[in-house]
Amino acid sequence: MALAAACCIAFRAAPQIPSGGSLATIRTRLEQVENSLHKAEAIRDIKRLQYSYAHYAESGLWLDLGDLFAANGIAHYAQGDFRGPESLRKFYLQELGRGQLGLADGRIYPHIMIQPVVTIAGDGKTAKGRWHVIAMLGSFGSSASWAGVVYENRYVFEDGVWKISELSYNSQYSGRYSPPGLSISKWDLPYHFTKESAGDPASNSDSSAPANGSLASSNFEELRQRWAELTRRAQQLRDQTDVLNLQHSYGYYFDQKMWEAAANLFAGNGTLELGQRGVYAGRDRIRRALSVIGGERLGDDEVNDHFQLATVVHVAPDGKTAKARGVELSVSGTKGKGAQWEEGIFENSYVKQNEIWKINSVHYYPRVITDYELGWAKDAKPAAGPSTVFPPDRPPTEIYAIYPKMYYPQFHYTNPVTRLPVEYPPGVAAGMERPDTKQSSSSPAAPQQSPPRNEKEFNARLADLERQIQENIAYDAVENLVSAHGYYLDDSAQAENSPGIHQTVQPVIHIASDGKSATIRARLIKAGGGTGELVGGTYEGQAINRNGIWSLQSLALKQTWTSPFNHWMPVIERRR
Repeated sequence: MALAAACCIAFRAAPQIPSGGSLATIRTRLEQVENSLHKAEAIRDIKRLQYSYAHYAESGLWLDLGDLFAANGIAHYAQGDFRGPESLRKFYLQELGRGQLGLADGRIYPHIMIQPVVTIAGDGKTAKGRWHVIAMLGSFGSSASWAGVVYENRYVFEDGVWKISELSYNSQYSGRYSPPGLSISKWDLPYHFTKESAGDPASNSDSSAPANGSLASSNFEELRQRWAELTRRAQQLRDQTDVLNLQHSYGYYFDQKMWEAAANLFAGNGTLELGQRGVYAGRDRIRRALSVIGGERLGDDEVNDHFQLATVVHVAPDGKTAKARGVELSVSGTKGKGAQWEEGIFENSYVKQNEIWKINSVHYYPRVITDYELGWAKDAKPAAGPSTVFPPDRPPTEIYAIYPKMYYPQFHYTNPVTRLPVEYPPGVAAGMERPDTKQSSSSPAAPQQSPPRNEKEFNARLADLERQIQENIAYDAVENLVSAHGYYLDDSAQAENSPGIHQTVQPVIHIASDGKSATIRARLIKAGGGTGELVGGTYEGQAINRNGIWSLQSLALKQTWTSPFNHWMPVIERRR
């Protein structure tokens, strides 16, 4: 009797191979799903590519910067046009690097990439992207200035990876500390997108993108294995989204000194390492450290904004851990007492516990800390050391000096084009480099569901997979819309003869379970305007999905602070 039951169970669990016609239908649909997933991954890969461009520029890694271009790729700069990786490597090294790899002590070159609008062509082989750049330029004891740039770029899928095929550099604004001033250029750049294409960045409406036939001879078992691989890849995109939302949320809690909420984002045994302050281990210790370092609460006349920018996320193949590199740009101070700018790099790690992503470690490397009024030509503060009031659990893991000295936080990932470790200046210890999580030896995570056993299950699983892919694309569609809103405001301000740059960054986007709506939180960094000022604020809004195309439903701005731009005074006004 028991033997008969076991045989019955085994029989029910065995795959039921569909007929020839049904198998062909599954093949076609599976390839269409794969094409959609390729486009969804393309958007993330292009963001990773362009953010890496910014990270390499900040550290003066000129050779890796050139390697991000296609074999026939071209860059249009004020100095001229340069074609091909070798030409660009030479240009970056000689013109920007002044003949040396890396940056000399005393020099500063953050090239912070923000505000993407990325759209993928119907065939999935080319793409376009628009970006803002915030650049901090100068040398200690000599000069300090801001610069703003708009890039309108093209990308190509070449040799199995995304590369820059055309880069167009367009100066937008510049501002000096001494003598103070702000100059905004008239750019008149055509948009590569419409509101419809921004809200549908990976459209499948192009009939020129049929299934590629790679599964034409696959049997049912091979199709099941392919389903499992596509499911794993789609889950990786969802995990990337979750990690982005987690890191960006950490920044918002940090702003408001919501230390309990910030500490609760960490795993129980998580760690916090801010510059040279040492390492705090465990959620309770992190909570206490944050309040000691930053103060228990945010004052009425205080600003404590920490922008999380250019975040590059890699999820391990097993889907259990992840790492991210990004830029933190902060402005902090109290009205009438003073303020400061700070910029640095974070290299953080994350862990998934009970299907929820948590911060495993924050490791923040300050690059420059400077008085708001004086600027980085005249003032360079050292990184703070360990607290004597609340000593850390461990000393700093790395000992280094910050601006005007140069230090190179090690990349957790390899060059996204060459797949090789980045090339540091001679003498820099590259042995600390962490492995690229995409090339880790960890075993791929198995799908949460077992492979489909028959035609009915296969169609149901493919429908679920299609919904998951569209949910992943939805995050990028909504970010496109928020970014596009800022660009349209820029041009509107020009038309009104009151130029201002509306830089929208650090989105936290949650897609509703039905895929029809989304909630949005994002930042505003505005420069210029008729009164010549800097403005900080937050957007809260919603987006809706109509027939596969996302659009903004609402976007309300809460202006949180303003400060005179033309005088560079440490006067900060909070507006609640």
